[in-house]
This record gives sequence, C-alpha cells and structure tokens, in this order.
Amino acid sequence: MSKQEELDYKKSELIADLTATAKVIEEIYRYHPDNPNKVDIVKEYNILKQIQKDIEAELAELDK
Repeated sequence: MSKQEELDYKKSELIADLTATAKVIEEIYRYHPDNPNKVDIVKEYNILKQIQKDIEAELAELDK
C-alpha cells in the first residue's frame, strides 16, 4: 500500500469514527438534561420494554 493509500485509508477511518460519534452524541442529547425537548427516559424505557414483550409474544405464537 502506498503512502497516499495509507493516508486515504486513515482519513476514511477517522471520518467514519467521527460520523459514528456524532450519531451517538445526537442520540444521547435526546435525553440530556440541557435539552429543552428531552425525552423522558423512564417513559421511553417502558415503551421499549412493552414493544419487546409484544415481539416476544408474537414470536411465541409463531412457534406454536
């Protein structure tokens, strides 16, 4: 691999890391106390737990 290819690869990896980090920051900010439109984490958790139960029940029905 040439020096330029190594630099391009490293730059590509860093951009991918930066994009992934930005996505995580964006998701976490949804719940951040400083966000005036923050999501209620307890409510969101309970909704997700119910969705999980519903999916598990549907899967169990398919196995009958």
